Amino acid sequence: MRLYLDEDVASAELQARLTAAGHEVIAPLRSEPDARCWAYAQEQAAAVVTMNAVDFVALAEATRHHHGLLLVYRENDPTRDMRIVAIAQAIERVAELFRGEISDQVLVLNRFRS
Repeated sequence: MRLYLDEDVASAELQARLTAAGHEVIAPLRSEPDARCWAYAQEQAAAVVTMNAVDFVALAEATRHHHGLLLVYRENDPTRDMRIVAIAQAIERVAELFRGEISDQVLVLNRFRS
């Protein structure tokens, strides 16, 4: 899958894991408004991976066709919050289950934990 990592989830480790798994990862725009990041990801034909559900769900709902939105929710319990390894594994499960085609989907990665 082609993925845009929002700056709230972007890390060298996550990018490396996703790239090693065969995904094409688009680095985040830094310090840009969410609407600009969303538009950039759509221009790049990339699904957005973010922890910012409120803003990005609204952007997805306002977009007629989009390349997908993968959300990570914090659990309000640091011992249950998804870490980089769990996020990468959940993205792999999504890629397998949806055969890499998540256009127009809004998916919560927490539901795809191993």
